Amino acid sequence: MNEHTKTLEQELPFLKGENDKVAYQGYTCIGGRPEDQDCLAYDEANGRQMFAVCDGMGGHAGGCVASATAAKALVDSMRRQAEIVPTEEAIITAVNDANNAVYKKSQAEPRLRGMGTTLTLLVIDSQAAYVTHVGDSRIYQLRKGQKVFRTFDHSMVFEHVAKGELSEEEARTHPRANVLSRAVGILPDVAASVTKLEYYANDRFVLCCDGVWNSQPEADIISMFTAHADLETTIQTTRSTVEKIGNENGGQHDNHTMIVVDMKGDSKYRTSIFSRLRNLFKISNNS
Repeated sequence: MNEHTKTLEQELPFLKGENDKVAYQGYTCIGGRPEDQDCLAYDEANGRQMFAVCDGMGGHAGGCVASATAAKALVDSMRRQAEIVPTEEAIITAVNDANNAVYKKSQAEPRLRGMGTTLTLLVIDSQAAYVTHVGDSRIYQLRKGQKVFRTFDHSMVFEHVAKGELSEEEARTHPRANVLSRAVGILPDVAASVTKLEYYANDRFVLCCDGVWNSQPEADIISMFTAHADLETTIQTTRSTVEKIGNENGGQHDNHTMIVVDMKGDSKYRTSIFSRLRNLFKISNNS
């Protein structure tokens, strides 16, 4: 396990907290692999709450270092940026800082050359929810048991999905499903954009690596994410289900990590009706 994950597990059985805006819980599990290369993070600073899941890659030690380095850089960057910095600008800066931190470390230590990590980041303030991602770890927004938003993977097979050449289920089970088209720390620069979302009380956000979402068809994953209102039951059910599926398929399954965030109130931001229709059309086409 990486250093950040060890610290969390020493303090708590899993990431857990609650305040006047959100309730959240998360876990990371080694699965059937020799080490856990995933990392999760939470922090609150300058009127913003941030949640992140990173899934490292890069051989022995490299994946652990990459995910932990990216998570720490995200937290440090968001803390440094004053509240007067617009949230979207702060997020882009934080992602670039994470990319620089991982890339510089990989260049400085030969054993870490080529390491990288996925990155999913959810930032919540009173105005809106803001999401960004690099790679194939995902963020879902769920409402009344339905998907209202989901990030679109930066992977080779999902480029074919975007072109209509593969369905999402075909992409999920494709032998090259884990080949990324974008990752943090591989190159000196990384492209990232921010999506601004409205939220309502009882909306649920889920951040997860591919070890979670790739274990089952998406309809089953969404059902699992939304079957229980209780966060701890959701976390424990997901963890045990993914473990069971992995063990039934040979026991070599990937690390799996997830954070669930439940909203307690409504955002001030509201999308236009045209944006809502466009998002619904996009979700329908990508389902």
